[in-house]
Amino acid sequence: MSLLGQSYYGLCGTRPGHSMVRHVVSALRGMGLLRGFKMPLDALALDHDAVSGLAKLWSRIHWSSGDGMMPPEQLLEMYRLAIDWPVEGDIVELGSWVGLTTSYLATACRVRGRGRVFAVDTFEGTMEGNTHYASITNFDGSTLGAFKSRIQQAGVDDLVDPMIGLTTEMASQYRGDPIRLLLIDADHSYEGVRDDFRLWSPLVAPGGLIVFHDYLAFPEAVGRFVDEQVSREATIDMTPGHVVGNVMAVTARSLIPRASSVTTSDNTPAIRVNPEKVIA
Repeated sequence: MSLLGQSYYGLCGTRPGHSMVRHVVSALRGMGLLRGFKMPLDALALDHDAVSGLAKLWSRIHWSSGDGMMPPEQLLEMYRLAIDWPVEGDIVELGSWVGLTTSYLATACRVRGRGRVFAVDTFEGTMEGNTHYASITNFDGSTLGAFKSRIQQAGVDDLVDPMIGLTTEMASQYRGDPIRLLLIDADHSYEGVRDDFRLWSPLVAPGGLIVFHDYLAFPEAVGRFVDEQVSREATIDMTPGHVVGNVMAVTARSLIPRASSVTTSDNTPAIRVNPEKVIA
């Protein structure tokens, strides 16, 4: 890492340094400079604790690691949501690839001083149905080693619990606290997003966030499911909505009860919630 980068992160890690850099960058942007350079400068708008957490993370791993699946501006928004959303519980990430987004989410937990990240993935590059990302060959067929290396390098391995398997199989094995933020970013087919939502959304805490990644990138799958199905759920509030890029976030009004007859596309029974325990 360059000396300039380390100096920047060191300054942002202190309150006076963060304040000074924020004012300098704001003044330069007011003069028409640096406007095209988004990350990591846009992070300066966050409060000091959040920026300090990112500075520590970026001193360990580069903020724009090329093998991550989520662009920097979307990573920053996920981080902000994970820190600011006023609900307690754990974070579940469906689809983790090599752990870049995981590291941001776990760093948010570190800054908050509570919560864990459960990273659910086959780590075999599964995309839709039986297809796989071609780049999985760069990892000899499994990203698990790269994932573990990334979260260790990021200094968050103590806050991350990998759950290895299909997301539709892992829901019944989840043993964390009620979910404060559920990121759906695994199988991007219509059926895959539907099944992940049906199986995992009952575990989201009242007021918790359900975030759909690639909302715009897969308009006939992710986008269509959100627009046609999620928007009609009586227990879902369609806010905060389309927050940035491919990130669409909705809020769980309550635990979502499911009839015992509901099944997913592979005939796996959806998790059932006792209606008497549903919080309106």
